Amino acid sequence: MSSARSIAIVGAGLGGLACARILQLRNIPVVVYEREPSMSARQQGGSLDMHPGTGSAVLEMAQLVDEFKKVARYEDQGIKIVGKDGTTHFDSADMSQGDDAGPGDRPEVDRIQLRQIFLDALPPNTVKWGQGVSKVVQNDKKVTVHFIDPALEPAVHDFVVGADGAWSRIRPAVSPAVPEYSGLIYIDIFINDVQKNHPDLAKFLTSGIALVLADNKALISQRNANDVVRVYAAFRRPASWPEEIGLKTLVDGGRWDEANQLLSKQFEGWNTVATGYLKVSPFSMDCRPLYALKNQTWATNANITLLGDACHVVPPNGDGANFAMLDGAELGAVIAENVSANEEDWMKAIKGQEDKMQQRAWASEGDEFSFGLLVAEGDSAARAAAMLKEMFSAGKA
Repeated sequence: MSSARSIAIVGAGLGGLACARILQLRNIPVVVYEREPSMSARQQGGSLDMHPGTGSAVLEMAQLVDEFKKVARYEDQGIKIVGKDGTTHFDSADMSQGDDAGPGDRPEVDRIQLRQIFLDALPPNTVKWGQGVSKVVQNDKKVTVHFIDPALEPAVHDFVVGADGAWSRIRPAVSPAVPEYSGLIYIDIFINDVQKNHPDLAKFLTSGIALVLADNKALISQRNANDVVRVYAAFRRPASWPEEIGLKTLVDGGRWDEANQLLSKQFEGWNTVATGYLKVSPFSMDCRPLYALKNQTWATNANITLLGDACHVVPPNGDGANFAMLDGAELGAVIAENVSANEEDWMKAIKGQEDKMQQRAWASEGDEFSFGLLVAEGDSAARAAAMLKEMFSAGKA
């Protein structure tokens, strides 16, 4: 199919890549501008579970199921809820339906592996690495893309998709909205060779994810591929708190053992196995305040749209990456089906997809089992366990 519109995507995350893959399958030329200089420029996020109807459906649409199965971890779908005293309030292994339970329908995969699958499926040079976008300017039914690097000439396109995350450089062209601090801070800790060097910690996390919850704090440990565990020390605190106690200075300065010592003080009196991850020298560490962008709307624009976190940002609830992928895949299909349409039909198609993306994300904001809602006062582990037991009994987990 010959494209009547020149298409550009800003951001080579999962949403942008899913959109590009669908366009490529429909023979629609597309370019993806990415700020990072390469795929390996920084640590990617942790493990993701692909949900039926969203992430898994996109893999089908993108014809990438076989590649996904090569790296998917069906064995890591477990979840455990533990109190600060070490009491296990819930373990999904205890909810097994017996020998006929099957492998589960939410297989895990490391974000970096999933992103690589999409990248490998695209034609060479589709992604323009190191071409971060500073802004877009709309003029006479065209969009001029300006780059952070002044040596790069601006590029002109008919339609630009902002898939560049919570702090999108494309969003201001259609909406004044900005994310707001959610009240949660995650300290993201990456630990290598856990089974090899720390078998006692590996025994604590035998499958999937474990959440130790209490008193507006959490220690969330998550199995990744290749004997890696990601640990998230979560706190419900003001955004300035990491700087006030000196934690951000230590993390940003690479003084991670000292940062762990400071973190350990925040969890004094907690079960020593759960806090044992804070005694291990990490491979990397990052301080991440979490933001939310709720109920954003904008007037549909014939030349610019948004998807994923550029469009809607919610605290971690397991849906973010799945929704971004579905946003991208569905938008790609809409673009392909209407790429030669007149402006009235084009606008109607884009608006329909924008409404669909927003409604899906807004519906998830009330999700009871959001990690953000679980970092709560008092015995939040017992409350979380009660919610999960009810969800499992109702077949919702």
